Amino acid sequence: MKESPLTALHRRLGATMHNDTGWNMPLQYTDLIREHIATRSSCAIFDISDLGKFRVIGNGALSCLEQLLSNNISLCRDGQLMSSLLLRAGGTILDRVSVCRESAGQFFLVGSASQAEADYESLQRDIRHGALELKNLTDSLCGIALLGPDAPKILSKVHFGIDVPKAGAFNTFRRGGQRCVLTCAGLVGENSLELFCPAASGIAWFEQLMTAGAIPCGTRTREYLRVERGRADVARDASDLTPAQAGLSALCSLDKWQQADTSTESSHQLVSLSCAEGSPALSEGNLVVDQDGKHVGNITSAAVSPANGRCVAIAYISKTHSTPGTHLQVQNGEHSVQAQVKAQS
Repeated sequence: MKESPLTALHRRLGATMHNDTGWNMPLQYTDLIREHIATRSSCAIFDISDLGKFRVIGNGALSCLEQLLSNNISLCRDGQLMSSLLLRAGGTILDRVSVCRESAGQFFLVGSASQAEADYESLQRDIRHGALELKNLTDSLCGIALLGPDAPKILSKVHFGIDVPKAGAFNTFRRGGQRCVLTCAGLVGENSLELFCPAASGIAWFEQLMTAGAIPCGTRTREYLRVERGRADVARDASDLTPAQAGLSALCSLDKWQQADTSTESSHQLVSLSCAEGSPALSEGNLVVDQDGKHVGNITSAAVSPANGRCVAIAYISKTHSTPGTHLQVQNGEHSVQAQVKAQS
C-alpha cells in the first residue's frame, strides 16, 4: 500500500486511515458533519496525493496528445485546462483526465487514483515520439484540494499575492525555489482549487492552510461530494463503458470518437439518483426497478449526506428510464427506496 506524503500529519491529527485504491488515506477526522459543512460554508482541505500526475514535454507534445485524448486539445490555450478522456483501443474509457496546457510543448495531466498505473502504462506505450519526454509525477508530487467559499482567501493568506485561477484555468509559481501548480479543475467539488507541490513540502503547505482556517476532510466526505455531483469514477462506475454510455460524450470531439461510441452503443447509461431525506443507505449492486417493479438497472456508487441523511447514488440504467425527473425504486434488502433521476451536473 502506498503512503501519501501527508500520512504522518494525518495520523498526528487523529484521522482514521484506510486503504483507498491502494493508498493509505484519511477516511475521516473527528467530526464528519463538520467536514461536510466546511465544504459549503467555509473551506475544506483534502489530501489528493493519490491522483495520477504526469507531464508531457517536448516538440510535438500537442499533436501527440491530440491523437491520444478524446477532446480537441488544440482548442486549449496556454494557462487553460480541459477535461478529456483516455480511451482504450475499443473505445471504452480508461480514465478521465484534466489536461493543463503550459505551452504547445509542455502539458501537465491529472487522472484518477484508481487508474494512475494504467494511465502511465498507456501513455508510455503510445508516446513514442523520440523528442517527447513523459514524466510520472504521481509519487513525487503532493496534491492538496481546497473547497468552499473561503478557499481563495485562505490560500492567499498562506501565499500572499498568489494569482488564484478561475474555473478551467491554472497557473504555475515558485515558492522556496520549488515549482508548484495551482489548478481550478473541480476535482473534489465545483470550482475547487488543487495545489500540486513537491512531496517534501506537502506537510508544511497543509499545516499552514489549516492554520489559516481550512478544515481537514477525509475520503468519506470526498466520496459523497463525488457521488452527489454524479461524477463517475471510472473503475467503479464506468469500467468497460464508452463515453456515451457513461454520459461523458461532452468530453469528446465528435469527429474523433463518434464512430467508436456508435459501434458499441448500449441501451443503458449512467445517471444520478436522489433519494428522499432519511431513506436507508444504498449499496453498490442494489437493483433499480421502475414503478411496475421491472428491473431497469443497478447502483454503481452510493453515499449518504452526514448533514441531512439524504442518500445519493450513481446507477447504470435503461435509457428509457434516464430522463431527469423519472421516479424509480431501489431494492435494498427488505427496503424499497424511492429515488428520482437527477439532471446531470
